[in-house]
Amino acid sequence: MAVTRAKATSLLNATEMGLYDDSRANALRGHSEAKLARLVTRARTARDRARDLEKRQRLASRSTTGSKSGRSGQANARTGEKAELLADILRRLEAQHRDTAKAEKAAGRDKAKAAKSAATAKAKTATAAKRATGKKAASKTTRSGKVASGAKTASASTSAKKPAKKAAAKQASSKATSAAAGKAPAKGASKTAAARKDAAEKSTVKKSAAKKGAAKSAGISPKRALANTRKLLAEQGAKAAQPKPWDGLGNDGTAQAAPGFQSPKARSRALELHAGETRQAPIHGSISTRDRKNQGKRDHRSK
Repeated sequence: MAVTRAKATSLLNATEMGLYDDSRANALRGHSEAKLARLVTRARTARDRARDLEKRQRLASRSTTGSKSGRSGQANARTGEKAELLADILRRLEAQHRDTAKAEKAAGRDKAKAAKSAATAKAKTATAAKRATGKKAASKTTRSGKVASGAKTASASTSAKKPAKKAAAKQASSKATSAAAGKAPAKGASKTAAARKDAAEKSTVKKSAAKKGAAKSAGISPKRALANTRKLLAEQGAKAAQPKPWDGLGNDGTAQAAPGFQSPKARSRALELHAGETRQAPIHGSISTRDRKNQGKRDHRSK
């Protein structure tokens, strides 16, 4: 049923127009199977509702039209067109739903086949790896058996040779000690005396180092620290009291006077000038207020 959008807008409401838009060709391609199932149920309920309304209207208009079907001219025509349009929307949605369901089933079968093939391939590789590891282990065991047997024979031969060598070495050492018994006493005595002297010197050095470390770790006592500070302060005071080399320059060897005012009168005059400069008496610190007043006076004079 070919219906334009303008005609559909005049027949359907807002929710039914959403079904109309979703049933168009371009929109149908992008829907999934689940969404198509929901759209099919919505379209079916809307179609059934329009059909029921049309039946009720025809039954109600039988008496007025005088016809058995209840139709005469344009009576109930729009309701019938709406039911037909919704039925067409439902047919399109159902057809697309069937096609998408078939496609998804085929895709699922292909995935299952691919998974089965992958599993069989993994099983084959695992069995091949197990066989290879079994062969390697068997070869290692045979090699290790051969090596162990060879090592046992070699160790037996060496163990048989060792006692003879040890006995010969013991005899030679006993002969050497008996031959050097007469010459050794004097040299051994001198060596022991020298070793004792070295040990005594090392012990004294260690004791002195331990005493120094203990003194350092103990630190300086508070009394000793106070005495050191007083001594330093006395040395600094004596150094400061000594005349400087530059004090006698230009004064024929006499020391310069201490810095400050020349007399009490000069001091009081300087303080008065300073107070006048800062205007302490009239403003008491509010310099900005005084400046504004002075500026106002100047502005008044210029007028």
